[in-house]
Amino acid sequence: MSSLNRSRRAIIIVFVAFIIPVLAAWLILSQDWYEAGTNKGTLLQPPITLNQEADQLPEGWQIGYIAPQNCEAICENTLYVMNQVDVAIGKDTERLTPVVLHQSEAEKTNFNHSAPHITQMITPQLIEQLSELPDNTVFIIDPMHNVMLYYPTHLDKEQMIAEGKNVLADLRKLLKLSRIG
Repeated sequence: MSSLNRSRRAIIIVFVAFIIPVLAAWLILSQDWYEAGTNKGTLLQPPITLNQEADQLPEGWQIGYIAPQNCEAICENTLYVMNQVDVAIGKDTERLTPVVLHQSEAEKTNFNHSAPHITQMITPQLIEQLSELPDNTVFIIDPMHNVMLYYPTHLDKEQMIAEGKNVLADLRKLLKLSRIG
């Protein structure tokens, strides 16, 4: 084999070695075979950006929940998990505030719960902005007032605790990577 043929063969091998991974990546991405992300909640694309009414929220990160008319089992489970996440977040507990949003003062006064670390707020404007979220969901609000992830709530306490572990895992990641709040 002449040196010219060896040179051509080497160039073709190098070219193929670089083209095959690019073509494989293109094929995988174009066919939606790859799911990006490691978040456990449902990612909002694009996130919901809250307007100036969000300035009344506590500073930093929040776990939010829109209070129903009557706090029954699903609501109690959610409040319990929100309280537990706040405690379990450990050293970052100062950066996180669990918040329950109410439509009116009457709803707030009728709202009985046993979760001591939860801040209650009357914010009908914020609730209106969050109307595109499914009912009975827990959501994460970043310090820039963007709602980016939400999680379903469950009637079964064990399922809700498992969902709380998902919230905690995502929050730990967010707080670790965040330079704000």
